[in-house]
Amino acid sequence: MLRARLFIAGGILFVLCFWFTAPPLSFPTDSIITVPEGVGLYEVAKELKQNHVIRSPFWFRVSATMLGGERLMKAGQYYLSRPQNTVVIAWRIFREDHDVETVKLTIPEGFKVEEISALFDDRFKFFDHDTFLALAPEGYLFPDTYFVPVTATASSTILLLENNFERKISDRLAEIQDSGHSLDDVVQMAAILESELKSEEDKKIASGILWKRLRLKMPLQVDSDPDTYKHLGFPPKPISNPGLESIDAALHPTSTPYLYFLTGDDGMTHYSKTFEEHVAKKQKYIKN
Repeated sequence: MLRARLFIAGGILFVLCFWFTAPPLSFPTDSIITVPEGVGLYEVAKELKQNHVIRSPFWFRVSATMLGGERLMKAGQYYLSRPQNTVVIAWRIFREDHDVETVKLTIPEGFKVEEISALFDDRFKFFDHDTFLALAPEGYLFPDTYFVPVTATASSTILLLENNFERKISDRLAEIQDSGHSLDDVVQMAAILESELKSEEDKKIASGILWKRLRLKMPLQVDSDPDTYKHLGFPPKPISNPGLESIDAALHPTSTPYLYFLTGDDGMTHYSKTFEEHVAKKQKYIKN
């Protein structure tokens, strides 16, 4: 009799485990779930439940704990081509099995938000250009080579590029604080240097000139943003997305007696101490 009861209890437990780990009837087939960076196991389980990916947050947490716990969860986007049970979903998140094709995209230094958006062509069915243009923070989308899932959205792409910016800039935060400038001002300066100059040396010299002009309450007067001829200070937002070389140049300007610079038709950067000297060099080195 005891053996029969244990058998029945075991059968009931098996049925309950099967039921609570089976995919819900409303499983979102042919959709994408996103596991955000730095989110805990409880939050992920709750989100999966709300999106009808799992029936029971408890059994997801049990499965996740058996696989190694939340520290081993891999953030990113996961494509759900068909219904899968809770254990498989947990296993995929821990094995980083996205089941998503990726595309290699290179974002050059100095690209603007509009230029980055244009890289996302018909391969990216879920990418909304209007959303990206409205929300992407100019200056903080780090130029780099990325392997982007074809399921990328505007929001996930912004997060990807911003997170990379934060990683790249992290070991320079102390230098930025010591510089006396805010991160925003450093990015603003770096974006101008990226757009105006080519070599590292010229960027550092121009950086010294432009910081000096700001201190002297002079307009920046850079060709990459005509408004800097009309208004003091930086533009309302960065004019491009700079790379590390330009950020370092903004942090480590070269001190010179110059107040003006221009890039001539010869491709060289020419510096001047006075406005009169600057005008003369402009007439000499720029024909149009």
